[in-house]
Amino acid sequence: MMNIHLLKKTFYKTLFPPKFGNEKIQNLYHFVAQNDSNVEHWEVGGLLSEFISIIKDFEEGDIQYFFERISLWNSYYLVIISDKFLDNHVRTVIKYDLGLIYAKIFLLYEDSDPYYLIDNLEIAITMYQSKIDKATLIDLMHKIELLYYKKLITKQQHDYHLTFINSLNP
Repeated sequence: MMNIHLLKKTFYKTLFPPKFGNEKIQNLYHFVAQNDSNVEHWEVGGLLSEFISIIKDFEEGDIQYFFERISLWNSYYLVIISDKFLDNHVRTVIKYDLGLIYAKIFLLYEDSDPYYLIDNLEIAITMYQSKIDKATLIDLMHKIELLYYKKLITKQQHDYHLTFINSLNP
């Protein structure tokens, strides 16, 4: 059964989209909100190229602002953004570590439906040859333990991802 609080929050965000104090983040939000119904058809020369042009000029301050305001985002939009990070066209154009950003979105993503992000965590980190700091690695291990404890992932997923994260220790 869907959480009533989550349903109200999603409904409210749909009627009253958040206002961000950062133009780049606001543009990203509006773009994803306008194009969330046809995500599987984002292609180079079309919506995927528009997505890339929005995020390619992000600076560290923009990324930090994104994470400071991540609670304002619809969870589905975070899944869309994370999924697009895995596109090879995005990887070739973007110069910052989207694997690390993917991992941090995974850490902050709501506990409901974690399987949307956990199965691609290794792909994102490997694809971008991410340099994950010790604190983030520890947070990832704790999140995986929590998901398993809450029975949101299987023992096999738990063991596999902990083994992967342990292999990343600097």
